[in-house]
Amino acid sequence: MRKGIDNAWFSRKTGELANGMYVLAVSILKNEADAEDAIQNALLLAYRNLDKLRMFDKFKPWLFKILTNECYKIINARKYSDDIENISLEAGESCLETETKMTLWETINSLPDDYRTVTVLFYYEDMKITEIASVLNVSEDTVKKRLSRAREKLRRLLDEEDFYE
Repeated sequence: MRKGIDNAWFSRKTGELANGMYVLAVSILKNEADAEDAIQNALLLAYRNLDKLRMFDKFKPWLFKILTNECYKIINARKYSDDIENISLEAGESCLETETKMTLWETINSLPDDYRTVTVLFYYEDMKITEIASVLNVSEDTVKKRLSRAREKLRRLLDEEDFYE
């Protein structure tokens, strides 16, 4: 364990990122049980390798990269293509808000993996282009192109569903 990092720090930081990790894992794996396995594996790997983290402020992209790799390991091992399970909704939302969010979420999940992953990291996790590039091990230009193409495809898909009316 590195100086300055203790169990409490690790627990606090991972607790802050738990929802985002879940959303990312489910968006990649489309299966809650597999997502939970990937998260558990990623947390264990991260904890064991904390001494390799050079800058504390890069913890989130570092952890999300580990999680992404774990997700793709599961995909490669099991070759799943199940439909996404229902995600929990925030209390107090109107039916229209809930329906809108679910339609948008389902449309995002219909995107190809490369587009879906960058969309979730950028819009749901508020990660910067540079962080996403690091997580996915691609160039910043690649992330920008994928985001642009994802937006374009989302716009077309949502137009087909009369989403904007």
